[in-house]
Amino acid sequence: MLSLGLAILVIPSLLIPSTLCVPQGVTAIIRPPGASPPGCVDSYAGAFGFQPTDHPSPVVETQCFQQNSLKMFLNKGLLVDHLGRIGSIVANRQFQFDGPPAQAGAVYTGGWSVCPDNLIALGPQKQFYACASGDFENIYDSMIADYCRPIFLKIVQFAEC
Repeated sequence: MLSLGLAILVIPSLLIPSTLCVPQGVTAIIRPPGASPPGCVDSYAGAFGFQPTDHPSPVVETQCFQQNSLKMFLNKGLLVDHLGRIGSIVANRQFQFDGPPAQAGAVYTGGWSVCPDNLIALGPQKQFYACASGDFENIYDSMIADYCRPIFLKIVQFAEC
């Protein structure tokens, strides 16, 4: 006769996590030191996009809104895209949209403004850097490599076309 026994497996409670793993992110508003450049505002009526430019011009360009366009909103220094993601400078100094919350280790999550010359500023600076990454360029708030070039972020108005 074959007998089947019942085995009980005892696992020490230290091996069972008592909390679920939750992704961590930055929920605080972290602004760079220093005020925005003179005349710049930390809120902007309506949506806009941006275009990297080597030479700033006060003329605002209008582009047709496309499905893959990045539409942004600025409210009290917070830059948020049309998907609700937060515009921030992350740990490697790259400008990107994440979350919410902002990516863990984000350096700046606020302090954005739009200036009278239609440039985007972060704290006191209007200068950003474009760094090649394959067929496109990533944007940074500081010069991270010798192959980066200084740029400005010019706002662009969208039109339904």
